[in-house]
Amino acid sequence: MNIDISNLMEQAKKLQAELEASKKKTETLTATGEAGAGMVTVTINGTNKVESINIADELMDIQNKKMLIDLLVAAFNNAVNNMSEAAKNEMEKMSSKFPFIPPDLI
Repeated sequence: MNIDISNLMEQAKKLQAELEASKKKTETLTATGEAGAGMVTVTINGTNKVESINIADELMDIQNKKMLIDLLVAAFNNAVNNMSEAAKNEMEKMSSKFPFIPPDLI
């Protein structure tokens, strides 16, 4: 079995460039999570930094501070889960371009 080292190196460079492009694209994604039937929403970016939080007006008058905190936590966690799924989908698209590499190695 003959292995073409120059071809292998070229494919490795191509893979590295694709990985970098995919990482940059993932960083530009946003995901929104919600809780309380949309009464609280949290939007994060691909680096899991919070971009915005929206709270329904009727929650601002509530006496139960713990409920608001619970809804914020739930919305943030939902946003992180949504971002994780979006990043996974992005990596799956990229890995399909390199079928010779097992997906769990990318």
